[in-house]
Amino acid sequence: MKKPHPILASYIPVVEGLARTFGEFCEVVLHDLRELPSTIIAIHHGHVSGRSLDAPITNLGLKILRSGKHHQDFILNYENKSVKDKMIKSSSIFIKDENQQEIGCLCINLDVTHLTMAETMLKSINSISQHEGQASTEESFATTISGLMEQIIEECIKKIGKPIPLMQKEEKMSFISLLDEAGLFQIKGAVQQIAELLSVSKYTIYNYIEKIEKNANRV
Repeated sequence: MKKPHPILASYIPVVEGLARTFGEFCEVVLHDLRELPSTIIAIHHGHVSGRSLDAPITNLGLKILRSGKHHQDFILNYENKSVKDKMIKSSSIFIKDENQQEIGCLCINLDVTHLTMAETMLKSINSISQHEGQASTEESFATTISGLMEQIIEECIKKIGKPIPLMQKEEKMSFISLLDEAGLFQIKGAVQQIAELLSVSKYTIYNYIEKIEKNANRV
């Protein structure tokens, strides 16, 4: 093998630096495109692809050189399926001489097999879905009892679609029904608070709840 071009020689420390920065799952390779077919002049973490020094150029490299499409600066983030049982993400950066002719290629091959498996597992853990027949669930976290009550009240007001002062009797009953369904009246003092909001007595609230329960039982 002849001495590499000075420009290519300057990239040899880059190969090691990148490989050591990104770790053992990152293979970094330097090709001398003037030395077909055995083009590799520097490689670190070659276990990713199973290659070593003087290994040949890839089929993609040959195809690019033959087609003339190598007159671009780089090909980034493409999937490489050539290594069995591994998922490899690759990037190829072309190196030019003083006459703007491609003389080499710096390739980064990242084994993302374990990352992809972890991503799949994380997606499964993070997935939000409900089983068929399961009621829709909306849960809010409150830090105080009063905060919890305010959350429930505001949510029920939104469902009615009117502020409390504009609610008619039937809407107030629907509002109370929603509050009851949400479990608000299981909280001590809730009946009195709603009575004050609606400007009625707490006994009126109890009467509304009784009517609502009776209507529900008829259905």
